[in-house]
Amino acid sequence: MGFRGQLGVYFLTVLVPCLLVALFMASLGGLIGGALSLGIQVAVLLYVLGRDDFSLRFESYKECWNKEDYQGAFCCAQNFLNLQNQVECQSPFELHQTVRQAIIYAWFVRFFVFVFWFLMLGISGALACLLSFWFYRQFKLPWVKSLLGAIEWLPSRLLAVSIALAGDFVSSFPVALKFATDFQSTSRNVLTQTALSGDKQGEADFDCQTAQQVLMDTNQLMFRCAVLWLLIVACLTVFAGF
Repeated sequence: MGFRGQLGVYFLTVLVPCLLVALFMASLGGLIGGALSLGIQVAVLLYVLGRDDFSLRFESYKECWNKEDYQGAFCCAQNFLNLQNQVECQSPFELHQTVRQAIIYAWFVRFFVFVFWFLMLGISGALACLLSFWFYRQFKLPWVKSLLGAIEWLPSRLLAVSIALAGDFVSSFPVALKFATDFQSTSRNVLTQTALSGDKQGEADFDCQTAQQVLMDTNQLMFRCAVLWLLIVACLTVFAGF
């Protein structure tokens, strides 16, 4: 399929549905239309944000880790953190670090990037973001990967600042600030380097018994960032009529 054909398929499968949704939402008016619009937005947003059983599969990973079944833990991580293309870790420490980074990025692509585009462009923006990720998973086209990089650029930099505010500000904020004008680094590198900037632990002093708590702390950091974003959304809604 040539480039024009690829663009045509992208237009039909991603842009057309989003445009139709936008036109339909714009046509709704009055009390009933407003209620219907709100219901549709809530339903689509809940689907976008809750479309997989991430928490359940993370529990399976923790169970394997508690049993010191590191091979099983790696298999669980492959399934729920998209590590299929990574070389199998040679040590529990490497597995631990890989999963920490993957959890941070998983939060971003499952929550923050969609919330950002929902705020910017409404439900059509969140849907376009979701369908663009789906399109890349299906076709693996280089230009779509570049498009996703553009889609992720601003929300990833804002999340990096949020990580600094919700976590170790002294260590994280200079890193987040450095990436604010960086157009080359991927969103994954931006977020993991910011979140783990204060981590001085090496393999020599790694403790498997406390590793799970470190993962929980990482997960809690991202949860605090989510709360921070939701508070900002609430303030915009109340005070700015957003």
